[in-house]
Amino acid sequence: DQYVVNITNNKGSYNNSEVARFNIFARESNWQPTIYTKAYNMIENTCLQDLYYKIFRLSDNYVVVDYSTGSFAYTKTSYDSTGNYFDLDMTLLEEQYTYGIKLARYDGVNLIEFPDTFKFKVG
Repeated sequence: DQYVVNITNNKGSYNNSEVARFNIFARESNWQPTIYTKAYNMIENTCLQDLYYKIFRLSDNYVVVDYSTGSFAYTKTSYDSTGNYFDLDMTLLEEQYTYGIKLARYDGVNLIEFPDTFKFKVG
């Protein structure tokens, strides 16, 4: 299955002393609205059970937190009825740098990385 993902609450800038929660919206890429008497186009969020993240510094592509899919999968996102999410402690990151978040699905053999990069700065 092909999916489109987005981090819906990315502020773009974070204080280095906070713990930020990143909410992830996912939907199938071939989604079509259902047509009744009128067009109903409320997109439903899809929970992806094997969704992982990595954090890297944009200036030099230094990977700060890499994908972890082993027995201790610390970059696996959590999910509930509203979708996927993960918490990130900003004290792990250096101030005044811009970082990127990449998301990937694990199909049991390979990591399939989504093309989008979600950027934020630590101030």
